[in-house]
Amino acid sequence: MRGRNTVLLILLFLASFTIVYILRSGPNVLQRLNQPEADHRDFSVHAHEVHITKPPSKLDQYRQGYPDPHNDTVVLPSKEAMQKMDQGALGDLYHRYINSLQIFCRKVIRLGKLDDGGWDFCDDYRFRPRNNCLVYSYGIQFDFSFDDAIVKKYNCEVHSFDPSMKVGDHKHGQNVFFHATGLSGDNNPSRGTNWKMRTLQKQREELGHSKRPIDVLKIDIEEYEYMAVPNMLQTGILKDIRQMAIEFHVTLKADRSRRYKEEPPRDKYFFALSLFKDLYDIGFRIFWTHRNPTCKFFSKKGNVERVTCHEVSFVNINNM
Repeated sequence: MRGRNTVLLILLFLASFTIVYILRSGPNVLQRLNQPEADHRDFSVHAHEVHITKPPSKLDQYRQGYPDPHNDTVVLPSKEAMQKMDQGALGDLYHRYINSLQIFCRKVIRLGKLDDGGWDFCDDYRFRPRNNCLVYSYGIQFDFSFDDAIVKKYNCEVHSFDPSMKVGDHKHGQNVFFHATGLSGDNNPSRGTNWKMRTLQKQREELGHSKRPIDVLKIDIEEYEYMAVPNMLQTGILKDIRQMAIEFHVTLKADRSRRYKEEPPRDKYFFALSLFKDLYDIGFRIFWTHRNPTCKFFSKKGNVERVTCHEVSFVNINNM
């Protein structure tokens, strides 16, 4: 009997507490309890004011679903601000930026060789190649390991390009088509070598792919990226590229001792950073970056060992 009375007293106390809380809080409590969930909107009532937040962007939704536990993103200042920086400051900014990540990919896979020749791509559902996928691979040098691997993994149609191999156009293997053509900022033959060169826009037109999205664009063209990428940005041809991997070279020249690479000049750092900012502004985010140890040099500022060649992998958040 005593235990039963104790239970009744506890229940009575809880009921009284609930009633007092509702009366003190006013009608807003009952309104919130009965209010249906709003789709992508957050309402809050304070002193008769209603604040409505905008629907989250695709990037915000992705970050909420796939948070990056090691977010070390470096944000670039405006081009005007970078233009005022000296060589040392631009060099520091470049190497910090190109070694940082901007978006989290849960499943990074390497296609092709583990060493030079393989490339890293995001296999998350939102970014992976889809049915009837199309791949452009620039810079082969007789190594088709990446091209063959992406066919095996996704059964994509792959077009491989390299004008330096002295091999004519041919079908390399299942779904891999080779073209003795290089990538540049115009459609003129290259100086000195007379290689056949094309812009990305012209190449897509010639192959009948102008209206077909490219799932993966790989570029390893030994500093020709600084002619090709500005043209891509100017023409807007990158808007339907879903993933892109580029090896950026800020210098390939050896110094007189032939032991280390030259310190990249200020203008080269500024030009590369300007391209990074433009790529970021149109939706490309770095999810993976890899230093090529064959391009090591010692910076004059602090005698710091750095590399001048980085394989950088992007996803386009506008095509999630």
